[in-house]
Amino acid sequence: MFFETLRRIRSIATKHSGKSFTPEGLTHLIRMQFRDPILKFHTHRSPDIPTNDWWINGTYDIVDDQDDLPCVHINLMFSTKKRKLQIDKLDWNQWAFHVADVMTHEYLHRYYVHNRGMRFGRGYQTRHMGEYERSMKDYLGCEDEILAYGFSCAAEMLCYQIPFEQTKTHKLYKKYFFKTDPKVVLKLKRQAIKYIKHLERLNNDQIRNSGCRSRI
Repeated sequence: MFFETLRRIRSIATKHSGKSFTPEGLTHLIRMQFRDPILKFHTHRSPDIPTNDWWINGTYDIVDDQDDLPCVHINLMFSTKKRKLQIDKLDWNQWAFHVADVMTHEYLHRYYVHNRGMRFGRGYQTRHMGEYERSMKDYLGCEDEILAYGFSCAAEMLCYQIPFEQTKTHKLYKKYFFKTDPKVVLKLKRQAIKYIKHLERLNNDQIRNSGCRSRI
């Protein structure tokens, strides 16, 4: 899924070179590359976002999934001051990577939940407190996020041709776990390597066409 999504988003820059879009128009343009009814894109504007910046995140909603509603939500967030975005002035390869990464991340959540009979994976418990923490560590350390972020690591390694230790995802996990629970970081690395081997086995042609390769 990742490489096909990456290809589709990248193609927008070729098809619409020289054009400008409102944030809402650009979000709609990206959404039109996909016909999956479970997928929904949203445009948000915030004064907290710098004028020439943009943010992206995604969520998977198990309740919406059970109700046969759109359950994978992709949020594109822009500055309230930004009226138009010019395709040629954007780092479109970076845009494409982040959209493909976030989409695949949320689809992986759905895949693992379905494989467990509509159940989430294990939560994270610190060894020191022995209780479920509602914190960034709780979020990153749960089973489902390690599985999905393991793919994000693999995607960075393949597309930016960097080792695991240089990925943004590794740096994020290192910040929260390296001193207190390094086994979580090791689990993340093992998962990333599994994804890379799987992708290279099944998608060698797509990897070559995308210009991606790994440095494990």
